[in-house]
Amino acid sequence: MTPPPSTTIKESFARTPFQRVDPRTLPEPVNSPGAIKLLRATLITLILVLVFEGLARKLQIKGTNVVIFLLKDVIVAALGIQIVRMHRPKMIDWFWTAYLVEIALFLPVIISTAWHDPVLAVFGAKEYLLYPIVAFAVFISFAKAKTSEMISFFRWLALLVLPTAGIAILQIRLPPDHWLNLSVEGTDLDGFSAGGQLRVSSTFSFVAQYCAFINAEVFLVMAALNNLRDVKWYLRGFYLLTVPLMIISSYITGSRGAVLVNCAIIAIAAALSLMRFQVRSALRVILIIGGLLITLVVAHQVLPDAFSAYSTREEGHLLGASTEIQQRIYGSLFDWMGDAFSTPFFGYGLGIMSNGSELLSSYAYEQRASAWTETDFATTLFEGGLYLVIIWYAFRYFVIYQVTRLYMRSVNGEFALPGAFCVGFVIVIGLSGTLAIQPPIAIWWWLSVGSGLLFWWKSIEPKEDADGNVGAPPPVQEKKIRGQSPYAARLHAQSKTP
Repeated sequence: MTPPPSTTIKESFARTPFQRVDPRTLPEPVNSPGAIKLLRATLITLILVLVFEGLARKLQIKGTNVVIFLLKDVIVAALGIQIVRMHRPKMIDWFWTAYLVEIALFLPVIISTAWHDPVLAVFGAKEYLLYPIVAFAVFISFAKAKTSEMISFFRWLALLVLPTAGIAILQIRLPPDHWLNLSVEGTDLDGFSAGGQLRVSSTFSFVAQYCAFINAEVFLVMAALNNLRDVKWYLRGFYLLTVPLMIISSYITGSRGAVLVNCAIIAIAAALSLMRFQVRSALRVILIIGGLLITLVVAHQVLPDAFSAYSTREEGHLLGASTEIQQRIYGSLFDWMGDAFSTPFFGYGLGIMSNGSELLSSYAYEQRASAWTETDFATTLFEGGLYLVIIWYAFRYFVIYQVTRLYMRSVNGEFALPGAFCVGFVIVIGLSGTLAIQPPIAIWWWLSVGSGLLFWWKSIEPKEDADGNVGAPPPVQEKKIRGQSPYAARLHAQSKTP
């Protein structure tokens, strides 16, 4: 193949597949505005379904329960169809390639599951491989958008804490037999309480899903509040109100995990800012932590009943981790190891421990009757054996590493602070979240991955001038060979000159 005029034959052969290329220098095909608009609309629809699914299911409209339950999967599949047909940005080719490799590596365990039940194989593969599509959808939707459009998206997401917190506060004031306080199947949840207070799920189907949303709100609220100078003064109050409502929401669930995860996200965000020697961001994080503590004290005095379930479970403490919760964390991380070599190499079947599998597969029903897992590691081992543990966590850890590395290397300016909180969420949930059995948690996590990549790209993309012209990116600096003298480097450069 003849190289283009601007590239000599010697240069074309000199470039290896492993040579690092600045993503800003790669030519980018452009998606049509209509395609981007449809992708954003589908993404927003997914989030609305995710947030208000539980409320819709509690209405107990005949014949809609299962349809609403599966609707988010249909929407994510629609996102996938759109992304396959669109031009994918070259700067995340590494992510797309890793995703395709992961799908290929899943084939043996999918075939193993299909041997027991083909329907379960499709359902189980979906639990692991469908939701990374959300990360691509978030990135492609706003990679070429103005920064203001991207920030507006995060602000809209942050404001969702207002109606969800309002419903949760309303729930603790309603009797246990009110339809809002019943399960999505219409059963009583009075036993699911602590300190005489029901552990509410707000607009979500289950408390765990509500907790995942609250954890994601930590970085979404920080992104929304990072710069409010362009927001009208009478609207700023709504954004500021998201902070106390986020704190109240964390405690009103009675979930110790929700509070602990939020604390871990904040701690990691502070550590990342300090590690990058960003004095301004570090000071802002310290001020944020102080403000959150003050808000926690005030909220506890104003709405004590919202904290009663959590306070009872943690023996009166609002912060910290009791011995019980420490043991649970340790067990979730290490207890699975005892069964690592006694479980079949390809496990017992994908998707067995996911909600709804027993309705689709008699084999899954039989397995769930004889065994049950709740933690992420134990579930992965049971469903796919040691093989799945290796390939699934290798993929997740690779994504965590890449998002963290890109943040540490390039994210700065207005995206440094929200980026730190976003990476904190990616790390904490990526390491401990039950992504394989809780699709809503997986969706929020992959959304955060896409957001972290957006913060990176917006920090390095070439900027437009006043006339709308895109400026040239900074020159790509070649990596200096260790031990090479300036004279040798000059000779090497001259040898490359045509």
